[in-house]
Amino acid sequence: MAPLEEDDAEQEEELEEITLEDEEDVEPLRTAKDPKLPSAADVELHDRDHLPFRDWCKWCNLGRGRGTPHRHMRGSMVPIVGVDYLYITSAGVKKRNELEYDESEEGEVQLKEARDKGEIIKCLVIRCFETKNLWAHCVPVKCADEEDYAVGLVSAAVLWLGHLEVILNGDNEPALQAMVERTLTMLRVKVREGDPSVTLKKLSKDEPPKYDSQRDGGTEVGVRLVRGFFRTFNLCLEGQIGKFIPVQHPVIPWLLEHTAFL
Repeated sequence: MAPLEEDDAEQEEELEEITLEDEEDVEPLRTAKDPKLPSAADVELHDRDHLPFRDWCKWCNLGRGRGTPHRHMRGSMVPIVGVDYLYITSAGVKKRNELEYDESEEGEVQLKEARDKGEIIKCLVIRCFETKNLWAHCVPVKCADEEDYAVGLVSAAVLWLGHLEVILNGDNEPALQAMVERTLTMLRVKVREGDPSVTLKKLSKDEPPKYDSQRDGGTEVGVRLVRGFFRTFNLCLEGQIGKFIPVQHPVIPWLLEHTAFL
């Protein structure tokens, strides 16, 4: 009988080991989200600025819901200020390549006509990669003065940041590159003239390689933030008043700057 008792003991030890191993491989239990909804007072308070993002907020999800963000590494020790253009239309906030107008001379003429009619609003987004400061402004149709208006906005933002060195960054859009060049010229003139408000010692431009969408990723972050928040605020405001807000309404420029401020 002794051998049988030894076999039984060995079998019990094996069963214990198997049980322990199985316990270690068990999938951990997942806890469901608390289904408790916010009170009416909490909703009203959140609707004032929509910060932070709340998954129970309809307007946050419609305006800012997206997939997993891309990670990026910092590539320059010199502060970079990125600039880009956006367009507010009745169908939402779009980039230039998302508009129905071709990126050609004829398409630019058609876009200009749509802007003259108030159907499309051109916007300028400025973002400092280091400090995360963000500006957004509507650019009015001012013929020859339009580019100078944008240059003044970018110059004011760069000087406000107070960096000793700055690299201006923009994508390959011709109009944007021309604006960056004029901004550099204006700032260099201020430096040469010894303007006391200027602390800049060195200015340069980041030459974006063609077909490289990751090079200006810091600017894209600012563009994405402005697009998402602006949609959130605009949709929420329209939902609150029960009316559609046309793009030429005076509240749009204020709402865009308020978006970047928040």
